[in-house]
Amino acid sequence: MLPFRLKPVYKNYLWGGKNLITSWNKTPEFDSLAESWELASHPDGDNIILDGELSGLTLSEAVKRFPAIVSKSFKADDTFPLMVKLIDSARPLSIQVHPFTEYARRVEHSKGKIEAWYILGHEEGAYIYLGFNRNVTRREFERAISDETLTDMLRKVYVNDGDMFFIPAGTIHAIGAGITLAEIQENSNITYRVYDYGRLGADGKPRELHIKKALDVTNTFPLTITPPGRSGNVIVSCNKFRAERLRAPFTGNTNGEGFRFMMCIEGECVFRCNDFSCEIVKGGNIFVPSDCECDYAFEGNGIILVTSE
Repeated sequence: MLPFRLKPVYKNYLWGGKNLITSWNKTPEFDSLAESWELASHPDGDNIILDGELSGLTLSEAVKRFPAIVSKSFKADDTFPLMVKLIDSARPLSIQVHPFTEYARRVEHSKGKIEAWYILGHEEGAYIYLGFNRNVTRREFERAISDETLTDMLRKVYVNDGDMFFIPAGTIHAIGAGITLAEIQENSNITYRVYDYGRLGADGKPRELHIKKALDVTNTFPLTITPPGRSGNVIVSCNKFRAERLRAPFTGNTNGEGFRFMMCIEGECVFRCNDFSCEIVKGGNIFVPSDCECDYAFEGNGIILVTSE
């Protein structure tokens, strides 16, 4: 199967900005954009394939019909493993936590969510919250939520472009204002909001919080923030996903060992594979199926974020 491009799924949450539109070539139907789901095969967002014999199918439809595009071991009734998003936080996201797999399966009938953030741009002084700044008890955690002092016990980390942060399931976290990042994650959309700054949703009511579930799954000890497996071009590697940052020109091949999802994060390139070629600008993507039998090449001066299982 030859490579193909994917049409992003756009999400306009209340904290989104304009950076993905003005600087990342995104074209939503609304004035601001919070998230662009670049790789998604999920009930809440499903990419449409833009090229080749699978053109017009959703990614979910394609992997059910042709599971070998994911990997040799993938089966038609399996859940697609990963999501990749671009996120623009003009305002801070809620303080939140994602469940681990056992809890998610039992309570939500879904996967858990491990994720990683690769910082692509930031305003001066921008920061994230990542875990606690000390050991806390469940009772202290619950009290801090109720009296709105939770941020006092969270670790604040100022960010720079090129930083990578690994967020295990059960880690309390939040993206602060003024950050653009790529999020690589398990294919799950389960989020437990813990604190949302008293903001109102589109219906004029406070957005739902999920305190009991968050108390069940949150690890209440400080997190070591060094990502696992980082060396050379590899910016993160764990048992769920791997990401590399490669500068064109370069060539590659899946060797039948699993798909590659490639997104241009700087500059522009021409992608070639057998008879298929296309220009990829900043924010553009290419999905290389596991069963692609030919070498592929990137030409030009772009920087490509390559994600795989």
